[in-house]
Amino acid sequence: MLIIRIFKTIVPDPIIFLSVFLITAIGILTIQGASGEHFSNFSQVTRNQIFFVAIGFLVMVTVSYLPVDILEASTPLIYIVGIAILLLVLLLGEESFGAQRWLSLGPIRFQPMEITKITTILMLAYIASRNLPHFGPLLINATVLGIPAILILLQPDLGSTLVIIASSFLVIVAWGTSAKLLIGLSVGGIGLLPVLGALIPGYQLERIATFIDPTKDPLGAGYTAKQLDIALSKAQLLGVSFTSEESALDGISVRNSDFIFAQLLEFSSVAVGLVVVLLFALVVWRAVLIRPESTSEFRKLAALGLISLMTIQVVVHIGVNIRFLPTTGITMPLMSAGGSSVISMFILIGLLQSMMLNARSSESIS
Repeated sequence: MLIIRIFKTIVPDPIIFLSVFLITAIGILTIQGASGEHFSNFSQVTRNQIFFVAIGFLVMVTVSYLPVDILEASTPLIYIVGIAILLLVLLLGEESFGAQRWLSLGPIRFQPMEITKITTILMLAYIASRNLPHFGPLLINATVLGIPAILILLQPDLGSTLVIIASSFLVIVAWGTSAKLLIGLSVGGIGLLPVLGALIPGYQLERIATFIDPTKDPLGAGYTAKQLDIALSKAQLLGVSFTSEESALDGISVRNSDFIFAQLLEFSSVAVGLVVVLLFALVVWRAVLIRPESTSEFRKLAALGLISLMTIQVVVHIGVNIRFLPTTGITMPLMSAGGSSVISMFILIGLLQSMMLNARSSESIS
């Protein structure tokens, strides 16, 4: 009983905490299963993931108790720092898999864009909460969203660029955007399409082509799509298992990150995949409660944007993994291997819980 009381005291929302715990546990088991090693001997990738998850839980709980007023006041500075780090990536970043997305600080290697997705959402919510005339901040909104989107696209990372644009656009629309602002943003977006097309690297176009016809280049660009089809064909309807003698995804270097949901389906079953979806739905359901509870425009819009960011990533990742969408490189929140992806998502969930706690505190005071 004492342990339960301490748990309830420390953890802002037990449902979110337990859901996140189960999602990360399933992710770790899937990563270990993909290593081909026995569960009594964790692979280096698995050990790294356990470390990142442990740090992530500490970060999540800490961020949960961050006063939202301090977060709101600090948002412009946080946003500027995020942009500066993205510029550093283009100047000093390390290249891997044909993209320059990583910065290294000694033994630590991370992707700043994962944090920038969050800071951009917060900055848009900050601007919307200033009660400016709707058409007046058109240039401001376009700039706040456009700068990180272009910097991420230049890395290049088309998938993350589209995710940040989609989640940010929802914040702008929810703000009660005027028709003039929507038309202005839409026209601006259409005008940038030629630029976007010029910046899309050739391998992205190959991904789209092989998504339509995997047999076009089965040993080259179409290899991933072909192996995904094989992995999905091996998925059972029911069953729980995280091991397999041989995986159709063994030849794909990013199977533990970009294709972890397909790996889970291949090893376990459709039922386990649905459990993961349900757990994410529980997190979203709890987070959605922030909006009606909150009287702060910043909290409402920031919560909407952060929920949208997480949800869009989950939907896109699953869509790619079940071959409904072309390969994008979007990781599965909390499950995919990689410290940047995991810890940034823990920060996001911590911020949502912080907004939830602050909304309840404001309500109790009033």
